[in-house]
Amino acid sequence: MNGEEAESEIDGEEVPVVMPEPNPFWKQNAERLVAESISSVEDTAKQFVTITGLLEGIYFHAITFSDIKNVEGISVLIYVAPLVLWLASLIFAVMVLVRKKYGLNINSSRDSKKKFEEILEGKYQLIRISGGFLILSFVALTIAVLHYMEIFSSNTFEIWQNSSVQLFQK
Repeated sequence: MNGEEAESEIDGEEVPVVMPEPNPFWKQNAERLVAESISSVEDTAKQFVTITGLLEGIYFHAITFSDIKNVEGISVLIYVAPLVLWLASLIFAVMVLVRKKYGLNINSSRDSKKKFEEILEGKYQLIRISGGFLILSFVALTIAVLHYMEIFSSNTFEIWQNSSVQLFQK
């Protein structure tokens, strides 16, 4: 006899074991989380689309009215990098919002659950990639601003390289 059997038997009589019902608050909360999971990922994608569109517009106008129109060399890459990264973020965010046709057997709860999880995982991966590009764009934007303010330039790499070479030669 194990511990559970000892607890369920009192004076030779078998006492029925009643499984506790889940707390209704947490059950409703879990149902709501599942029901709203795809829409919350899509809402995040809509916010990314809005943010990247605004940032691209502001940045494009800042470049248009600045004196960096005639830059050459690596400076072009520095100033174009935020735009390219915002465009990549925008593409992945829009991919979250694109509707697809899914083959689904509505009579099978297992197939329905599997398809739901696949859809959610796919959208979640796309929004994470979009967010990664958005974060990288802020790094690129910071580098572009520092380059414009002449705090960071292509000569900075040469100075760092020469100083590191000198450190290793000593």
